[in-house]
Amino acid sequence: MVRVFYSQKTDLISKMTLTHWRRQIQSDLGPEHQDMSDNWKMCAIGERIRIEGRDLKSIKYLSPDAIQLGYEFSVSMQERDNEKALEIITKIEQLPTIWRDEK
Repeated sequence: MVRVFYSQKTDLISKMTLTHWRRQIQSDLGPEHQDMSDNWKMCAIGERIRIEGRDLKSIKYLSPDAIQLGYEFSVSMQERDNEKALEIITKIEQLPTIWRDEK
């Protein structure tokens, strides 16, 4: 039973797409998007956290790569740079893990 669950979770993560933020970025970006991206639980990293079924108590639990991409995502949203934001979302989707303790 554990193997089935583990394989299903692995399969889900390998096909991970952050559809909510992809749709948001394809629309016109406004101040409300910047406000959302400033909150770790609401940004693209937050969408991945929800997909994985975990909760974020502090950013110290995220891997350095995830933290860096979270900051870059926030900056791209502030600059309303759709292209850069989509690139960052793709990088977040491709991270093997966003958690510091799973390296």
